[in-house]
Amino acid sequence: MSGTRPAPESAAAGARYDMVPTHIAVGIRMFPASRAKRLAAFVVLVGIGQLAAQRAGAQPQGVLNELKTLHGRIANPGAVLSAAEAQRAADRLAEWGLEPERLSADDRGRLRQVELYIALARGDAARALELARGLLAEQPEDQAALEAAYLSACAAGDAQLATQVLEQLGKTATGQQRRLLSLRRRWVRGVGEKAPDVTIRTEDLTEFSTTRRGERVLLIDFWNVLTPPDEATMRALRELYGEYRHNLYIEFVGVNADAESRIAEAQAFAKQNGLVWKQRYEAQAQEAPITHQAFHAGTPPWQVLIDTFGYIRAIGAASEPGFVYAVRAAVAEAQGQYELVMPRTRAGQQAQRGGAAPETREKEEAGDKPAGPLPSNPEALQKLQLARTYLKTGKRTDARRLFEEIVRDFPGTQEAREAQEYLDSIWGAP
Repeated sequence: MSGTRPAPESAAAGARYDMVPTHIAVGIRMFPASRAKRLAAFVVLVGIGQLAAQRAGAQPQGVLNELKTLHGRIANPGAVLSAAEAQRAADRLAEWGLEPERLSADDRGRLRQVELYIALARGDAARALELARGLLAEQPEDQAALEAAYLSACAAGDAQLATQVLEQLGKTATGQQRRLLSLRRRWVRGVGEKAPDVTIRTEDLTEFSTTRRGERVLLIDFWNVLTPPDEATMRALRELYGEYRHNLYIEFVGVNADAESRIAEAQAFAKQNGLVWKQRYEAQAQEAPITHQAFHAGTPPWQVLIDTFGYIRAIGAASEPGFVYAVRAAVAEAQGQYELVMPRTRAGQQAQRGGAAPETREKEEAGDKPAGPLPSNPEALQKLQLARTYLKTGKRTDARRLFEEIVRDFPGTQEAREAQEYLDSIWGAP
């Protein structure tokens, strides 16, 4: 009959249309009553709705669920994220193409934290620090954000930020957490300071300068057998040494503060526990010149990381993720892979590149700028590369000979300056 409204095809059909959003249901009723045509209209309008949601800024829920899962796996302050795992995570983020401004506060926080841990794993302390400050601005009391920020402060050698974060974390810490925070506060005290100017001469007469570093980072392990390092720390230190033992941009040295009567015991301990890097035995348990008088090292574990400018970048234990990330960042920066970050003291004083004295910096600010880059000589560069290869393969005598030749035969070049830095940092300044 003309004007008669068609009855629903079935109760189920009516219920089915009632379950869809109102704007879609209204659109469906505008089409003829044929089941096939209504189904086609439903598909078209759902697609239009999804497109409108995307344009409005909504993110696919499936991707957000995957982000949450990735965050749970990556953002772990108690473990060191491997470079390989970080790369896989970075690839996933690139696939998703998430836009932070279109995310909820929680999802944006998860995205920032994942990006931060990726930066830490790669050794990009500058990027990690930038992300940490953004996190703290948006989530100043979030536990996960605070822990991520602490790791970033460790990697960058920012004692001021680390102290602030530790203070905030201490408000909710209990039991064992408080003891760990107390230890971390003691470690942070020396970060950002100029390293004591001493030369560490090991058993085989190798010398390590703490301030004339050239291109190399220095990791010092302070230890003794009266309070021996725990197995977790020794294992982590061995793994760290194994990872970097062939890297030209970092050196390892151990400093033992046992009495002379315990030297044989200490040497046996080092051999039995795989402390294969070069060792200095001070033969003094009280007021040892390097351990106590120069570095004021506390009870082991007490590892100190010195950057290429002779500043203390980190103090801690090799089993602490923050210390490992500091090593990665300092070495990556020495290699020129990422933006250089200078450490900062608890008081907020930031180290100067090259360790220039205040009067030198004043001259530079007044307009007495240092000369431009030195010229490079192809023959000198070839010799410098060969000398580095000799160092890497243990041919120290051959390496030293080439360095000396470069300094003598190619004065005023970039290669001569680098060769002199190697000579000063490895064999000591004349």
